[in-house]
Amino acid sequence: MTGIDGHSIWWRAADSAFVVLPPKKGTTLSMSTRRSLDSYDAYGGWTDDSRRRNRSRRRRHAEARRKRHRTRSGVLLGVGFVAVALVALLGWFGYTAKSAYSDLNAAKSHASAAKAALLAGNIDRAREQSAAAVTASHDAASATASPIWKMASAIPYVGSPMNVVTEIAGAVDDLASEVLVPTVDVGSTLDPAHLRSPDGRIDITTLRDAAPILARTALAASELDVRTAAIAAPSFLHQVDDARVQLQDQVHELSTLLTNTSIAAEVLPPMIGGDGPRNYFMAFQTNAESRGTGGLIGGFGIVSAVDGRVHVDDLASNYELSRQYDPIDLGPEFDAAYEQKFQSTQNWQNSNASPHFPYAGQIWRSMWQQETGQVVDGALATDPVALSYVLDAIGPVTMPDGEVIDADNVVRITQSDAYFRFQDDQRARKNYLQDIASRVVTEMQGDIGSPTALLGALGRAASEGHISVWSADPAVQSILGPTKIGHEVPDTTAPYAALVAANGAGGKLDYYLARNLTYTGGSCDGPTRQTTVVAEITNNAPAQNYPVYIAGRQNESTRYDGPPGTNRTIVSLYATKGATLKNVTVNGSPVFALTGADRGHPVFYMPIVTEPGRTNVIEYDLVEPTAPGVPQAPVQPQVQPASSTVDLPTCS
Repeated sequence: MTGIDGHSIWWRAADSAFVVLPPKKGTTLSMSTRRSLDSYDAYGGWTDDSRRRNRSRRRRHAEARRKRHRTRSGVLLGVGFVAVALVALLGWFGYTAKSAYSDLNAAKSHASAAKAALLAGNIDRAREQSAAAVTASHDAASATASPIWKMASAIPYVGSPMNVVTEIAGAVDDLASEVLVPTVDVGSTLDPAHLRSPDGRIDITTLRDAAPILARTALAASELDVRTAAIAAPSFLHQVDDARVQLQDQVHELSTLLTNTSIAAEVLPPMIGGDGPRNYFMAFQTNAESRGTGGLIGGFGIVSAVDGRVHVDDLASNYELSRQYDPIDLGPEFDAAYEQKFQSTQNWQNSNASPHFPYAGQIWRSMWQQETGQVVDGALATDPVALSYVLDAIGPVTMPDGEVIDADNVVRITQSDAYFRFQDDQRARKNYLQDIASRVVTEMQGDIGSPTALLGALGRAASEGHISVWSADPAVQSILGPTKIGHEVPDTTAPYAALVAANGAGGKLDYYLARNLTYTGGSCDGPTRQTTVVAEITNNAPAQNYPVYIAGRQNESTRYDGPPGTNRTIVSLYATKGATLKNVTVNGSPVFALTGADRGHPVFYMPIVTEPGRTNVIEYDLVEPTAPGVPQAPVQPQVQPASSTVDLPTCS
């Protein structure tokens, strides 16, 4: 056979050896082949020189194998070391994450305990728990500030939850040190049990001393509220996202509480007689016959305040008010929307047709001055729902005949049962309701078992719109107005959708009225965007016969068709400034809406008749300016709880 470079290789059986024959003449041999042939004897095999070269080649191969083995061993050793290091780092990282989680939970627990102790008047425990919260929050922040944690947080996607945890830890740390600690410190002086004496007098000096500290703390909480609201959701790990949402909710709640407390510390001293005697017209609203601010005036009284001592003079029913008063000028928009239609500044029955409470306050001030000559310094309004919260705090009151009025029955008795019980004697009903209110007010003015509980009840009522306040002092009103207790229609361009139901039957069936509102819309791109407001009006009245005073429909202006219990409501949507109504439907069918305006907001209104057990769905399609500001959809205070849902992006 032919071998390399033209050589022929043959097997020689005699001596069991291969014979290599030279190549044919003219064949060129390679250098390596010539060296091999030089070392090979065709009859004797390999020469000594060839053996030496083979041994050398074997040594080189063996050395190469040893080097490769050493290299593999080194690589394996390096990989093992790196693996051990990674395991250690992962273990350390896991420990750090667990520590941060544990510390955050501890900080949350201590902060909650401090808040509870503060509200309970246990200042020593509040301080102890706030200090523990600071320590735990510092530890959590430190755990998430290490270089390894930061490196892991920088990994795209994977590091997202760690970034969120870092932001949460930093926010909780600032919350504990910058908000919780000073709040506990000032809270020791604002303990209602000490701030209010047994005779009902409020310590004005203490309030004024605490005001600057509360203002700084409220500002810190407000800034923290904005910061936590900006924490984005993590890419994964719902537990981290749950913690983020909980923190945002808790900080927002605390910020609101501190802001309201700061406002109270600022405005209460002058309002309760710290700068001289003050007097206020106080209206008791009847939610069973709804109006813009809540309900028809059912009764009223005058609140007097001197040097922190607040007293309510004898209450009276609306029978004591005149039928007609001289008008006052509240501007062309008010004149067109309310004065021309309802004589709102002249007729107390329609004096609070607008949901803007400062209008009602000014009208009541004018009426009372015309009635008595006394010029009050402001106006208040409340309702039976607020009374129920107060009774829950101070306990029930007992009527002369032994009837017990408590938190569970006061709304039903005053807004429904009394109309059946006294259907043939309205004056007796009004005296009965006036007596209930008087007894509750008398209890509030005495020695309260738990001033803290009473303060909480009043705060809840104010936050839900069941207490409204207007001050004739411009400086005080500028602070009160934008708050919930001010009950203003805002003079801003921010997105706005307020549903207002006004009784259109002249009856008391609004006790059964329930309302829900959703406000949705597009993105912030472009100068305008489309929005949709869906309002649901539900009549929960039982299908039964009602006394005429409850059912209404007593004259041509309030008469309409429908079985007993059917209600008629004037439904108004107060929309964003500059909004236009493109279409409106009721239960899917197009309808016509009348148009008005209040404080620059377009108002779209129409009468809606709702039979017992039925719901009318009104859908408004609007185009409104893409304006900056947080969207608002306030709830009109009524008996039945109302829901308000906003799904509209906030534009900057």
